[in-house]
Amino acid sequence: MVTVAAMSVASTLSARAAMAQGASPYVVSTPAPAGFDRAQAQAATLEHIKALIGRNTQNPPGNELLTAQYFDSVFAKIPGVERHVLPAGEGRANFVARLRAANPTKRPVMIMGHMDVVGVDTAKWKTPPFTATIVNEPGVQYLYGRGAIDDKGMLSAATAALQQLAARRDQLDRDIIFLATAAEEGGPEVGIDEMVGKHFDLIKDAEFALNEGGRVRVADGRVMSVNIQTTEKVSYTVTALATGPSGHGSVPLPDNALAALSRAAQRVHVWKAPVLLNETTRLYFSRLARIEKDPAMKAAMQRVSAPGASKAQIDAAAAILSREPLHNAVLRTGQSLTIIKGGIRSNVIPSDGSATFNVRVLPNDDVRGIVTAFNRVGAEKQVKFTLDGEPRTSPPVSPVTTALYQAMEASALAMVPTTTVIPFMSTGATDGAALRAKGIPTYGILPMPLPMEDELRMHGDNERVPVPALGWAAEFLYRTLLRVTAR
Repeated sequence: MVTVAAMSVASTLSARAAMAQGASPYVVSTPAPAGFDRAQAQAATLEHIKALIGRNTQNPPGNELLTAQYFDSVFAKIPGVERHVLPAGEGRANFVARLRAANPTKRPVMIMGHMDVVGVDTAKWKTPPFTATIVNEPGVQYLYGRGAIDDKGMLSAATAALQQLAARRDQLDRDIIFLATAAEEGGPEVGIDEMVGKHFDLIKDAEFALNEGGRVRVADGRVMSVNIQTTEKVSYTVTALATGPSGHGSVPLPDNALAALSRAAQRVHVWKAPVLLNETTRLYFSRLARIEKDPAMKAAMQRVSAPGASKAQIDAAAAILSREPLHNAVLRTGQSLTIIKGGIRSNVIPSDGSATFNVRVLPNDDVRGIVTAFNRVGAEKQVKFTLDGEPRTSPPVSPVTTALYQAMEASALAMVPTTTVIPFMSTGATDGAALRAKGIPTYGILPMPLPMEDELRMHGDNERVPVPALGWAAEFLYRTLLRVTAR
């Protein structure tokens, strides 16, 4: 079976070969939309992303106020925009701008992203991570820098799109809200939670929102699919605590806590939760089957998403799909062993130890039942698995019938008529969940087309984005917002 790594290498090599022959997934052959200047959008997005990467907002500590002030200076130059820098203490802030339509007759649309980024190990980067650096690679220029993908590329493209949409303000029937949040990558709840809890009046009238979370996937030198996030898994932490007698390392003990912990952790690591499909994941596999090349995987996608499929048929198809880690994560609640702690000296048997699992729960699954299963599967009387915190209600799935989803789908097909648009459940967490919980349907897209190799650099070393993908992203966002706001 082809692995994710093998797929990424193959797709990248085929993309580079196609670009070397003159083709490019980042060149849009269809006419530009009304009022859109492609060269200007490319230059503006590049300017913004360089400025944003140069502002070190790694979390912790965040320092998002640096970026909020940059956005304030940019939007101050756009007529018809109201701006709010919202300090959240200790150098942190959120930012809201509203482009006022001349004669609004519909509720606003919101476009958003987060200003913080994860940390870096500078020794493993080929370029300075907080200096946007352009490097010529075979077939394409890349811009390297922390946040190039997650999420400063999205914010830069959105800003460039709004700069051009502002010139058509008299033709818009909705306001456009731009929201840049803090603390999406974790830590104190000073980002989307602060917006919902303290500043909701600035955004609560949005009919729907456009956020990160989806994907524009490049393979074989073209934009193969546009995956629009409509829902996401819910993240929990589950801790396994093992106890036993302590003693001198010279006298082995049968009830060694760390030995019991390792056995239980291994059993839970390999255990697979039952398959649970929902409306989004059924449609996801149904549409993904249209472009899947592996015959066995294609057939399994068709069977798992078939109307009226029995549990036995679904489980048999899922067994094939689950060989691919990304598909496995979509099919079921998943758990990843992330931390093991225990021991103080090499010659001391400790009396306790712990293991931490990051558990991503499907929207229609029960985390309490998952923890119960962990204890059953772990099967060590010395080890107990417990949930950190309380279960949370999963937000509703954003429907594919709204004007915003349909605008995203239409924009993708207008730019790449041969692509496939797929509703998508994100396995990672985003700020969109908080908005869905407040009744604002939210759709995720990472609007820069990326081969799998580059997509997998998110949160990793040498994060990068193809330079021409920045203009593509700005055009996609412009088209989408224009479709949903123009009279």
